[in-house]
Formats: sequence, structure tokens, C-alpha cells
Amino acid sequence: MRNLIWMFLLFLTVSLWAVEGDEVENHDPMVTNVVAKQIEQRVEITYDLDDADGDLMTVELLASSDGGKNFDLPVKSVEGEIGKGIASGKGKTIIWHVEQDVPDFYSTNVVFEVVADDGVGPLIWEKDGSEMMLIPSGSFEMGDSKNEPDDWMRRSRPVHRVELDAFYMDVHEVTVGQFEQFVNQSGYQWGNEQTTWDNVANYSPGDEYPMVYVSWNDATAYAKWAGKRLPTEAEWEYAARGGLAGKRYPWGDDGSLARDYANYEWTGGKDKWDESTARGGSFKPNGYGLYDMAGNIREWCQDWYGSDYYSNSPTKNPPGRGTGSNRVLRGGSWYDNTGNLRVAYRFNRPPFFRSNFYGFRCVVSGSN
Repeated sequence: MRNLIWMFLLFLTVSLWAVEGDEVENHDPMVTNVVAKQIEQRVEITYDLDDADGDLMTVELLASSDGGKNFDLPVKSVEGEIGKGIASGKGKTIIWHVEQDVPDFYSTNVVFEVVADDGVGPLIWEKDGSEMMLIPSGSFEMGDSKNEPDDWMRRSRPVHRVELDAFYMDVHEVTVGQFEQFVNQSGYQWGNEQTTWDNVANYSPGDEYPMVYVSWNDATAYAKWAGKRLPTEAEWEYAARGGLAGKRYPWGDDGSLARDYANYEWTGGKDKWDESTARGGSFKPNGYGLYDMAGNIREWCQDWYGSDYYSNSPTKNPPGRGTGSNRVLRGGSWYDNTGNLRVAYRFNRPPFFRSNFYGFRCVVSGSN
């Protein structure tokens, strides 16, 4: 059997990340240490991938039969760490079943490029028009790794390893405009004499502000209408961390930066909203491109709350307790102090309970 002659080209892409009011140059994704070996009728390619900004990347494999002038060979039969939502890391692997794409590959000298692009953008969910970001599959240490002294942080321990499949999450919290569209189209009976649209407007004065005064029951009804669901508590924390391991907040450990990322009690810095929500997207996103994962409104999760659940939670895709009296809320709000902005902070309330600082965002299972 004749061996293939393989040539390796590294590819860098340059992109700009737009921030409201500024244009900031992003760090280039870097593909290094590319190694390939032929194993019978497939090729195993390993590579290291790094993006200093912590962005998720789209990875492609391009192949050429004319020395790199035209990358004209089909590369369809691939698996492994390729496609959208690939995070930085060493020893990434792509398996190319080359004989399925290039039947005469034994007589072909192939030049190929491993391409990384950090321009992974959100998809638009047709039903409610929301932007959704792919959260890649992976594992993390869930819970309070800081051993915070507050009594209420004990329910965020013990720290335990969790593995999750990929899912899409709303970039923003569900807005007043989206929830009103749901009520009008579905005929859902929301509100009562104590909970009215005027009450909502006192705290969220516009269609692009997060919906408040929603119970878990309301949020679940919306999610079903939109063809989505609420995130599990584990999915919520994994997404909120934005790829950062063991940090106190979605942006890191430095509480002095909170005003750049969150709307919480009082005002200061970018936080100009006192005793009300901020318009979605008013602060910096986290590493997964999600806004307001700390502050603004507390967000309902799918799970029944259990104070001891962390001690016996399954490792793979934990669904929460099978029954209970209260549902989980996460994320802190405009009403809270920085202690409640901590990414491991857990809260709970009955599923019928509504508040002027309770809201939600949705998820969809899978990566396709």
C-alpha cells in the first residue's frame, strides 16, 4: 500500500468583535501542532486550538489536490472536534473518512488546511424571534468552589463534576414584547388584579426589557409555545460560567467589575438603573455571548429544588429532583447585592410565585 504525502498549512483568521459604541480588535484564533496519520482508509488529524478571548470557534478541514491553489476536494465524511462551537484546547481530533470523499486517494497528494474562525454567531429562533447561542457539550465543576462563608451558599456545595450535552440558549432574557406576543397568539391567561401590564411597565418600561412578574408556570407555558424548554439548573450554571472554570462571577473573580456586567442594587458605572430592569444587552456578555447571566432578573430553571441534591446528583445531564414544592431560580437581579450575583448562588420559590424581579430565558436541546 502506498502512503499518502501530506502537507500541513496553518490558518489564522482575523475578525472584529463589535461592542456598543466601540470597535475592538479581537485576538486571532490559532491552530498549531497539526499532526496527521493514516490509519487504513481514514486519516486522524490532531491539532491544538487557542483563542485568547475565550470565544467558541468554527473549525473546518479544507483539502486540495493541486498543491493548495484550489481547495477543491470534498471534505464531508468527518467527525470529531470540527464544526461550530469548538472551544480552545490541546489535542483536538478530527477523523476524516477520506475514502468516502476521495475514492482514488491512494494516488492523490493532498494539501489541506485546518481553519479556525471565531465568528460563531447566534441563530434566530423563528417562533419568537429570539437569538440563541450554541453552548458546546462538555464538563465542569458545579457549585461553590470558593467555600463562601455565607450560610446560604452551603446549599451550593459540595462541588461536583457534571457532564452536559450541547444545547442552545437564548442570548437575552425573554422580553416584554415576546411574552406579550405569546399571550396574544396563544390566549394564555396571564396576570390578575395584582399583576397587570401596568405593573410590568413600572419595572420593565418597553418591549425590549425583560419580562417580569412571571411564575415558573408562566415561563413553562411560554417555552412550550415557543418549542423550547427551561434550562436545567446544571445547564444554567454551565452556560453562565461562559467557559471560565471555578470563578465567582460570569466574568471572573473581581467583584469590582460587576457594574460592567450586571444591573444590581443601586447604581454606578454602566449600571444606571435603580429599582428597575435594564434593557437587554446593556452590559457586556459572558464568554458564550450571553447577556445578563448575573443581575437584571432572577431566572427560573426547570428543576425542582433540593438542598441536598448536589450530594447525589447524577454526573451526566442531571435533571434535578423528581418532585418537590419549589422550583430553582438563578442569576441575581436588580434587587440583589453582589453576593447574589455569584454564579453558584441558588434560590427557590413555589412554581406559582410571581415577582417584579423574576423572569426567564429558554433553551433547546442538541447542536443541530
